[in-house]
Amino acid sequence: MSTCLIYSFALAASLSSAADRIGAVELPPLEGRQNLAAGRPVVFAPAPDYRLTAQGDSDATDLTDGQLTRRADRAIWFDRQAVGWSYGGRVNLAVDLGQDARIDEIAIRLLGGSAQAGISMPVWIEALVSSDGEQYEKVAEFSRWRPDDARRFAIPDDEGKSWIHCLRFTDLSAHGRWVGLRMYATGLSASDELYVFGTPEPQSRKLAPSRVSDFTVSRPQPYFHKPAVVLATNVSGPVPLGIVVPEGSKKWPPVDLVLDLPEGIELLAAQFGRTDSEERKVEAAPGGGKRSRLAIPAGASNKTAGRLYLQATGWKDGQRGPLRYHFASAEQQSPSVEVPIEAVEIRAAPRLKRMMVGLGWWSAADTARWPGALDAWQQLGLNTFSLFPVWMKEDDPNWGLVEEARRRGFFIAAVDSTFHRMLERHKRDPEVYHQLADGKASTQFCPAYRGPHYREEIERFAQQMTRSRPNFVSLDIELWGWQGPTESPKCQRCQEDFRASGLADWDQWMAAKGSQMWRELVAAARAECKRTGGPEFEIGGYDFRPGPAYQKVWSVDQLYPEWMQSSQVSTYSCLDAYHLGLIGDEVRADRTALKRSDVLPWLTPGDAGTFPAESFQWALLECYLNGARGVWFWSSRVWDVENLVAYNRVVRAIAPVEDLLLQGQLLGDAARVEGEGRVSGVRHGDDILLLAADYFGRTQGQLKVHLHVPAKSEICDLLNGQSVREVAAGEQVLEIPLQGARARLLHVRPVR
Repeated sequence: MSTCLIYSFALAASLSSAADRIGAVELPPLEGRQNLAAGRPVVFAPAPDYRLTAQGDSDATDLTDGQLTRRADRAIWFDRQAVGWSYGGRVNLAVDLGQDARIDEIAIRLLGGSAQAGISMPVWIEALVSSDGEQYEKVAEFSRWRPDDARRFAIPDDEGKSWIHCLRFTDLSAHGRWVGLRMYATGLSASDELYVFGTPEPQSRKLAPSRVSDFTVSRPQPYFHKPAVVLATNVSGPVPLGIVVPEGSKKWPPVDLVLDLPEGIELLAAQFGRTDSEERKVEAAPGGGKRSRLAIPAGASNKTAGRLYLQATGWKDGQRGPLRYHFASAEQQSPSVEVPIEAVEIRAAPRLKRMMVGLGWWSAADTARWPGALDAWQQLGLNTFSLFPVWMKEDDPNWGLVEEARRRGFFIAAVDSTFHRMLERHKRDPEVYHQLADGKASTQFCPAYRGPHYREEIERFAQQMTRSRPNFVSLDIELWGWQGPTESPKCQRCQEDFRASGLADWDQWMAAKGSQMWRELVAAARAECKRTGGPEFEIGGYDFRPGPAYQKVWSVDQLYPEWMQSSQVSTYSCLDAYHLGLIGDEVRADRTALKRSDVLPWLTPGDAGTFPAESFQWALLECYLNGARGVWFWSSRVWDVENLVAYNRVVRAIAPVEDLLLQGQLLGDAARVEGEGRVSGVRHGDDILLLAADYFGRTQGQLKVHLHVPAKSEICDLLNGQSVREVAAGEQVLEIPLQGARARLLHVRPVR
């Protein structure tokens, strides 16, 4: 309908008044402008997947219907007028304007603010135009990898409250009939309106091959998860690969990927899905280097297509160059794409003696596919081998790799989704669920159930702990929602147990049942491990922390430290300044409630939106400087060399002060920042560790930290090894120059 190309005066007036009401940052200027996208359907690759915004099956028109959210709280992920992607990776969308046009501006309203840790704006966004809907040219971009972009596009800071920002690509002077947007989504990214301002203007235009992007909404599209690829010169490392799947396609067809690697870059292995790529042909690349042809089998995931293992064996530290690739599928071939490569030589890190340094949610099979994994980990400073015992049969050859890691001094860390396994095996047996008054069973697991399937699950866990002999264990138990087993008051079995317990209320009863289950589970596993000579592992649960019981069932307060040795708060995202502070604050809150530094938080290396490795570095240090003695990670999908280099840098920095981190107490009120910024730290005796930060960039690059110094001390920067200065004993105001960084890790150590 051509009349949809222009806003009516009434709608424009309505939106103009809306701009006055909600703030100009949420809307582009509308008066006297023609929105060429109004009313046009949007094509997605992949289809938006967030269930709340997908209600009503209107995603194809939600971005161009002129209907904005009416939610005062801006929580548009609850609004069916919006479009949302959950853990989406790269997402593409395109709109046919119906006719050629001069395009002056492309704008999109986006959710941000991080009301929950993973709910954020996409990490980078590209705007593209096309004359034919096939060959697109990039005309603008926003990227978190460019530090000034957030300020240039006037993006508000995330501070824990939802906002909507209209990201505007202006003064484009572009021409085309199709407009595309390519975004890298976060844990949850959402939008409720897209605008294309311009004027219909017929123009015949052919793109030069060098200007053609690989953007598409009509065919599978492999992609790297970051704008550049970091590779190590002296160890192999993973480079994750995703594939965008066109809307309506549940699977991608087979894809042929052609990698042109410059001289000195080696492809050591390629893994797609659960298998290694055996169909790899290597030949000379045009212009030098090697060309590898990889056959990617059909698959059903758009984000986790596979993983390449690459090494810059012939490059020097800091050397840069391009990686080129193209791909073909169903007789369609993409243009050649160029991705920058940077080589880094990884300095050997000391092995930490007690702290857990591993990859978290990472399987033994993944390690087996990583060429020279254990050697690489030792160089990086990782000291923990992760595995999922439940997925490893007794004759699994990777048990030999587990034992090799143990012989080489690695800790073993096991992850188990206990009780979920029981429900998977016996999901059709009504006895494991709540027993209702009408004689039927509900679909919710009953915490009072103690029948044969329960005993079988206790035994299964004990046997798997005996087989894997771990040092660290984390249980991912999410049997109920945040409200807990809500049907217990209706369950006849639960009612009978509640009456017999003599407890005052249902919350007390639920926590008591959880503590009973946990003790039985741990006691059985420890007894078996003791009988077979295994270590007395320490154990905790995902997002179990002091205070209210997790899902009203699993109480750290009742079980720590005898039956549960760690809290495991989950904050995941390391995207923004707000997230870095949140990570540190949540770890600090748990450490304050515990006797020792018994916090093992859960982060992500990028699954809730990738981020520059510098952010990862500060997130790790926020954990350690607020009471953590290790970190778990979810998930394995986007580990890359860049993040591992940051991990290595942090391990090297904290290795000399490991005992101080473990034995120290939080500084509390003994340190505070004057004005903007934040400070975290621990103290043991006269030694002090400080992480002084200005993540938001609100200072002039210098912090003032009020600190009680117990003895004459030298201040040393642990990240660069430089001595900063000496300070006298007593109350001090330390002026700390950030030297262009967002934070500094400082050791205030007595002068002996």
